[in-house]
Formats: sequence, structure tokens, C-alpha cells
Amino acid sequence: MNQRLNQRQLKELKDCFNLFDGDNSGSISVKELKKVCESLSINVRERELNELMKLMDSDGSGCVDFQEFVDVMADQFFREPTPAELEAAFDTFDQDKSGYINEEELLVVMSRFKGNITKSDVQKMISAVDKDKDNRINKKEFINIVLNHNKN
Repeated sequence: MNQRLNQRQLKELKDCFNLFDGDNSGSISVKELKKVCESLSINVRERELNELMKLMDSDGSGCVDFQEFVDVMADQFFREPTPAELEAAFDTFDQDKSGYINEEELLVVMSRFKGNITKSDVQKMISAVDKDKDNRINKKEFINIVLNHNKN
């Protein structure tokens, strides 16, 4: 395992890996990677998928195991997202382009990753980051939680 990651970071990577590993095989296939991209509304061509897989699949097995996933993703914990990346991430959630992420939007996006998420779960997520208590997440609240989360 990557020595720079703490236990919380490794757990987050494992949780993320498990979301990608839809068939619980212990590895991520090209098909699973494509499904994740589609759930994020990322249009990716077959050639790009294969290039991404080749980058991640260091042992050439055709799938990405957890160690390979950690090796690729570990650096993400130690870099600051760019303003463009933060904007794009916010826009993924803000489906109606209102400038806010409401309960329904968060539920839709989170359900893509974790099918059994409840309205109560979403309400808890919103209340945890909703500093102005308007029951929605504005861009400033979103950026603050992302940037503060990366520092922990």
C-alpha cells in the first residue's frame, strides 16, 4: 500500500473502488470503468477507455485491482483541485444550473454511485455542509467542503 496515505484515505479509496467494482470481483474491468464514466455523464470513446485502462493496469491483466487503483489515485489526495475541476464537479451535481445543489439533485447523482442511498442520507449530507441553512449547497459551500476534505 502507498505509505503516504493514512487509514481514512485508504478507506475512502476502498469505498470508491468498491463502487466501481460493480460485480464485486475484486477488480475493475473496462466495462465497469465505462459504466462509471457514463454515470458521471462523461462521454468517453472506446480508444480512450482502453488507454485509461492501460495506464492503470500495471500488471497487464486486463483489469485494475485495488493496489493498482491505489497507486494511480493516491496522488489525488495530495494535490489541490484546480478551479476548473471544482466548477466541473459542482456542475455535475447542479443539474438544473441554478447555482445550487438541492436535495433531489444530490439524490440523483449519489444514487448513480450508491444505489441504496436514502432521502434521509442526502438530507444529512446537505445539513453537514449547508452553512447558510437554506437546505441546499451553494458553490462556495461545495468548494469549501472539497478543499477542507482534501486537507484532512
